Amino acid sequence: MTQRASVPTRVTADVAAAAASVAPSENRSVTEQINFWARIGMQVERSGTVTNRRVLAAAAGEAQFVSLTADERSAAHAHIDARISERANASRFGSAARSAGQTTVSIDDDGNLVEITPGGGSRRL
Repeated sequence: MTQRASVPTRVTADVAAAAASVAPSENRSVTEQINFWARIGMQVERSGTVTNRRVLAAAAGEAQFVSLTADERSAAHAHIDARISERANASRFGSAARSAGQTTVSIDDDGNLVEITPGGGSRRL
């Protein structure tokens, strides 16, 4: 079997943890599990089937969930969950909250909680 070139990338901690919990039962490494899931997602999004269009329409709010089968509803919910996670991971809520005068809490590189004040001051908790 030919070795495929890989490209370093990052995945969110929740995806890595989910892959780590499933991979052994599927006889895959964590990387192989994530790649497997990515390929499934890629094929689903590329699929032009009526079912896929119905699922995506419901997930986008353009169709009613009641019109979907139970499996289609599960797929639509998974799609919505993935989009929420994608947006949440790309958003930076701390700076907006501090601009509004709120103190925030973050985690530093060593895993310690750090309180950050609206003025930019910080202290380890």
